[in-house]
Amino acid sequence: MPTASLDALQVAAATAAVAAASLTGFGLRHAQQRGWRWWMGAVWLAAFGTVLAATASHPVVRFLAEVLLLQWPLTLLIGLRRFHARGALPLHASVDFGALLFGVPALALAFAVAPAQAPWAAAAAGSLALLYAAMVALRTPASHATPPMQALAASQCLLAFAPLAALPLQAASGIDSLALRTALDPLVPRAVAAALGLMVAAFVLLTMVGQRTEQQLRESRQRLRTLANMDALTQVPNRRHFNDLAVVALRHDPPGSAVLLMFDVDHFKRINDTLGHAAGDRALTLVAGSMLEHLRAEDVPGRLGGDEFALLLRGAGVPAAMGVAERIVHAVQRRTGEQQLPRLTLSFGVVQVLGEEPLDEALRRADQALFEAKRQGRNCAVAAEGDEAHPVFSESQRLGLAAA
Repeated sequence: MPTASLDALQVAAATAAVAAASLTGFGLRHAQQRGWRWWMGAVWLAAFGTVLAATASHPVVRFLAEVLLLQWPLTLLIGLRRFHARGALPLHASVDFGALLFGVPALALAFAVAPAQAPWAAAAAGSLALLYAAMVALRTPASHATPPMQALAASQCLLAFAPLAALPLQAASGIDSLALRTALDPLVPRAVAAALGLMVAAFVLLTMVGQRTEQQLRESRQRLRTLANMDALTQVPNRRHFNDLAVVALRHDPPGSAVLLMFDVDHFKRINDTLGHAAGDRALTLVAGSMLEHLRAEDVPGRLGGDEFALLLRGAGVPAAMGVAERIVHAVQRRTGEQQLPRLTLSFGVVQVLGEEPLDEALRRADQALFEAKRQGRNCAVAAEGDEAHPVFSESQRLGLAAA
């Protein structure tokens, strides 16, 4: 083999080894994604194939090098299918396995029957494997057709034509034909192409894993924020998150344009004591669902704790808030039978948020109105005017049916 070709194979072997080592080092330091072991197999076997190509003085060694250079795009593709398990790539993994299982004995037959033409048969098989893998990657569903996948497919398309660099040429007069055929051995450009392909694949795979990890971190943070901000049982904002949302809403709305309701379930402790905490949880879930059903997108609901809820209606007054309370109670009482619960009643305290009034003061006034609703017999809504020190309560407004 000419010195230039041998040097090229040695450089290709070193390049392929660097790509394989980089992927392996990354995998040892990070959580391995689905398909990682197939990727490791693809790159290390191909790297070993380039090493064998540099020392392919024996037919058996040459055959092993050809097989190892043939497998890497197909093995890489099998790993990609596992990485994108939820969005299946075109065709099926059985086609990939079938191509591998058919290609190896076909190469063995070519080397046994026509050893002179076998290198070109191996080159043709390698090009078909690259084009097939590229076709699958290019036809990936839109949800997974990322730029890295497209870059991998484009590189495989280009590398599939690498053996053209070694097409037999007409021997010029005075040139030894055996030396020419040796210099034009397709194994050399195939090994170089495999090394380049492995470098591109390593970069693409690391990019894809990085993107997947970043996406998982974002989703994890979102779940944590949801857990921190939402009440797990009722799926409405908890007290802290309600306060944050309500403060922002009051800051952006015209002063005095919002009304605040505070309400709870009458005799809730009796439900827990007689029917159990599971029934109490069903009651709270029913109340929260009925509340959410009658809200606009801009309104702010919240669970303050226990059976106590709050509701900030933006751009509304006390009469509108009374109507909302009435509708919530009717929805609750309509659904109690479905939940195997006794008829539930609610008590409401309603206040119009004053000009620059802090939310805490409005909540305390609403709590005073709620206490007055309890004093007047429950199952009603009471509005409070004036300040916290001198509240003026309206006559209670009965809501729904009487308690059973």
